[in-house]
Amino acid sequence: MELPIGMTVESGHPKDHVLRLNKSIYNLKQSSLNWFKLLSGVMQKKGRDFTPSQIDPWLFLKNECAVLTYVDDVLIIGKTEKDVQY
Repeated sequence: MELPIGMTVESGHPKDHVLRLNKSIYNLKQSSLNWFKLLSGVMQKKGRDFTPSQIDPWLFLKNECAVLTYVDDVLIIGKTEKDVQY
């Protein structure tokens, strides 16, 4: 990884510095955890009221609807089409 264009280093060689990422990047170990935290917050937000399963935290339940997530894939299941519409 190289320094972004326009960024200068006051002392030392540019390759001796470490950059901190503000956002997760696909294929990093923590990417799926960051995605899960974001998705979980949205699913449990007031008004949506999905509840994570006690057995599988990647499964969110609400009335007649189930939302199963795996890494960046989402499967939405409901009894009727109306149950799965946002």
